[in-house]
Amino acid sequence: MTTFLSPKTQSSPRILLVGLVPGLGNMHLPRHLARAGLEVVFAGVRACMASRSGHVRTFYPWQSDGGGLAVGPFIDCVRQSQPQWVIPLDEISAQVLQQIGVGQLQGGDRPLPAGVVELVRRSLGNPTGYPLFAVRRRAFETAHAASIPAAVQADVDTFEACLQFARAHGYPVVLKQESSSGGVAAFILDSEAALGDFTSSGQFCQADRPWVIQGFIAGVLGMHAVFADQGRILAQLSAVQIRRRSNRPTAPSSVVKLLQHDAMAASCAAFVAATGASGFHGWDFQLEETGKAVMIEHNPRPISISHLGYLQGDDLCRALATTCGVSIGNPGPSAGGERHVALFPDEWQRDPLSPMLHETFHDAPWDDQPLFTALLQENIRFI
Repeated sequence: MTTFLSPKTQSSPRILLVGLVPGLGNMHLPRHLARAGLEVVFAGVRACMASRSGHVRTFYPWQSDGGGLAVGPFIDCVRQSQPQWVIPLDEISAQVLQQIGVGQLQGGDRPLPAGVVELVRRSLGNPTGYPLFAVRRRAFETAHAASIPAAVQADVDTFEACLQFARAHGYPVVLKQESSSGGVAAFILDSEAALGDFTSSGQFCQADRPWVIQGFIAGVLGMHAVFADQGRILAQLSAVQIRRRSNRPTAPSSVVKLLQHDAMAASCAAFVAATGASGFHGWDFQLEETGKAVMIEHNPRPISISHLGYLQGDDLCRALATTCGVSIGNPGPSAGGERHVALFPDEWQRDPLSPMLHETFHDAPWDDQPLFTALLQENIRFI
């Protein structure tokens, strides 16, 4: 355990972030949680850049030691920090916390204390809605049951299964691996030859995580982020992709436009109600020219826009703070309308001379010196 900031005379509600995967994802979240009046602690790996924020009060190491992920460090972290809420920052963290919530995580001889399980269930919502290992399959099942428009998909593990799906639904098809994010391990294949080449590769044949195949939906990529409590959305934000970080069709967004999108909002509200979900969640949609929003992915964690709600007057972090008992004054007038945002470091990495870095809101953590210093020292090697 490492403490970075001096103790406060009056404690604020404490939020525990869990990050078990190295990378830049959700590194902006700690400072926005702190601005909302929350105290932030972190459990996981130091290579997760969110842990390097100057707004992380205490760091608790928690990682695999060659024998798997032991539950003991997490139990100790919860007992010492006494958080009111826990937030997974990546797919692996979400799966681990979901397993704790259903009492299934194995590691060492220590049983899961009732208080730890209760904290996780309070933070993640109804355990019957946890996708556990099958995030993409469960999302499709939930969408289908709740009459949410969604891309057709199926579990696959052989070329023959992929080919059968493609013949039924046409090309292109999209192959996605479970527990992947940011467009990594997602491939758009436009012919039987391309499908055959990929499924004969080591990446497909030797994968340690299952694959799903999905019908391709033409349109603009949309995303929707929410903070929910026990099946009810308390704050939400929509965006559409304006630019990608690279020419790769599944590359992460580098510039987005924040806006109100009723179709995405309605689908996500139905999804949250159907699963009894709590916490930060995000979805990807393909937005057709007709205005129809077709769900293509659900993430049981914050996504790249989750901290930006304050720009539109619906702050997800403030919603969490209110849920935890923080008395917040008038948040000020809603910005409303539409607003472009250059995501850091994606747009800078795409083009260091991009006009969007100056002409739009640039989401660089200028006011988080420890995080910015860590990014420079690491040479932003995760990009």
